[in-house]
Amino acid sequence: MKYISTICILLILIQSCKTESKDADLTTPFEKSDSTETATYEGGIAWWQRMASSSPFVGITEFGETDAGRPLHLVKVEVDPVIEDKWRNDKNKLVFLINNGIHPGEPDGIDASMIFARKLIQDPDFSEKYKDVILLIIPFYNVGGALNRNCCSRANQNGPPSYGFRGNARNLDLNRDFIKNDSRNAQSFSRLVRDWDPDIYLETHVSNGADYQYTMTYLLSQTDKMMPSLKKFCMDELEPHVVASMKELGDECIPYVNAWNNSPDSGYSMFNDLPRYSTGYLNLFNTIGLLSETHMLKPFKRRVSSTLNYMRTIADFAAGNAEKIKDVRLLATDEMMDSYSLALDWKVDYSRCDSLNFKGYRAYYEKSEVTGAAQLYYDGSAPWEKKVPYYRYFLPVLTVDIPRYYVVPVSWGKVVELLENNGVYIELIKSDTALEVEQYRLLDFETSPGPYEGHYFHTQTSVDRESKVALLRKNEYLLISTNQRSRRFLVEVLEPHGPDSYFNWNFFDEVLQQKEWFSSYVFDLEAKELLKDKQMKNAFDSLKKAMPELKGSATGQLYEIYKMSERYERDRHLVYPVFRISPDLKN
Repeated sequence: MKYISTICILLILIQSCKTESKDADLTTPFEKSDSTETATYEGGIAWWQRMASSSPFVGITEFGETDAGRPLHLVKVEVDPVIEDKWRNDKNKLVFLINNGIHPGEPDGIDASMIFARKLIQDPDFSEKYKDVILLIIPFYNVGGALNRNCCSRANQNGPPSYGFRGNARNLDLNRDFIKNDSRNAQSFSRLVRDWDPDIYLETHVSNGADYQYTMTYLLSQTDKMMPSLKKFCMDELEPHVVASMKELGDECIPYVNAWNNSPDSGYSMFNDLPRYSTGYLNLFNTIGLLSETHMLKPFKRRVSSTLNYMRTIADFAAGNAEKIKDVRLLATDEMMDSYSLALDWKVDYSRCDSLNFKGYRAYYEKSEVTGAAQLYYDGSAPWEKKVPYYRYFLPVLTVDIPRYYVVPVSWGKVVELLENNGVYIELIKSDTALEVEQYRLLDFETSPGPYEGHYFHTQTSVDRESKVALLRKNEYLLISTNQRSRRFLVEVLEPHGPDSYFNWNFFDEVLQQKEWFSSYVFDLEAKELLKDKQMKNAFDSLKKAMPELKGSATGQLYEIYKMSERYERDRHLVYPVFRISPDLKN
């Protein structure tokens, strides 16, 4: 009885601190405009602040910085009264994180999440149903893009009449920034993930691409990349529940239609969400990642309604399975820690597929009056429904063994900063230590001819791995154990040939540039002496046969001899500076 009285007093005190009455106007900007307008950044944050002032179950705080110079806001909805200075998960509840406005020109989730939160706390069953859930909402992730409001940049989208812009304040696409962390937004997001460890994540979007009958398509993080227990749970329980629940609401959904310049009537594959994307990034920490992708040509009102349905469907599933989801994630973490190898790169397995009952529109080609070429069109007056193949299974094409430790020189400060920002535990080597290590030599890679999200990105990276004894001087090297929560993240970013590795994102490009050279008129005489060595002469002759282009290049020939000599900086040029210490190596 005393306990109940204390709770009641606490609720009264919290409510009395609110600056608005419970009768405050919580009609959203979307609703006030007769479902035609999306909230502006200023209007949306003001609405959330009124919401927080009106309910003890809602709070709003600033949790990080953005490139726009304005803060990122985080909304918390919880059955337990929200206390302003206590934003923690003390009771180990399930955390459901919703992220809106990563592309502010795709605003459906911005408006749907307002209505969702309001209806949630007004539900008479809220306190019982959601007692084990903390709902976190990012109202506007791309603040700079939300402030850069315009009418016309979404060329294919059916409303609203004005909206934000895809690029952020630095013109970065934040949906490609989760691994490289160039933006303050992404740096803040990484800290949020580290602090809150969300169990389920939903990011809201509007699609481009093919035309079809559905308003909602969804993306579940690539299941083959998941740990086995998490994969089974998502495929057997979560995904079927979401699809069935949406159908019961009269709002059928289908997996994200990954078909570009082709009609989906011949089938399509699951999207390969690399770690640069939020769902791929969160998969590294065994968070269940989902995206909503409403169809661009459907009316804005209908898209917001569908996003609202999708949010509620996932939230209800989370609330009803909170303990099970947390248990499955713990099991997935155990599986990750017990893994001796990890797949880094994948390809679609076209030898097997699932079957989707797909509802599309007739596709046809017609000569364009503008270009004169055949152009794909869709006939919305000719709907069809049939089974199509869905290629959701992937095969690993690059697998690496997991070392016990990585060793990173302190000189690579940006890399160290990124690791720490993602919750990686790092130890400084405090005494000179000679260790047997493995090190990669970079053999080949391709670099994008133009910038991609602020980087000249590398692909097709190939490496050779060799063992050696390295002297690790005190205070110059950092020891990073893979026996930690960030185990899979470490492998993804520190193995240079991984698709989204820190090497491929140019954080180690300095090792690609040779620093010492030679003057031909001086080295020519030394080269003459070097070729008196029979082994070197044979190697040089073999090289000339393999590279006939050397015949016409005196400098090229001298350079190849130079690389064979002790003059060449073989221990630095094209040598990846991160060491590996593997279980079978002496240390």
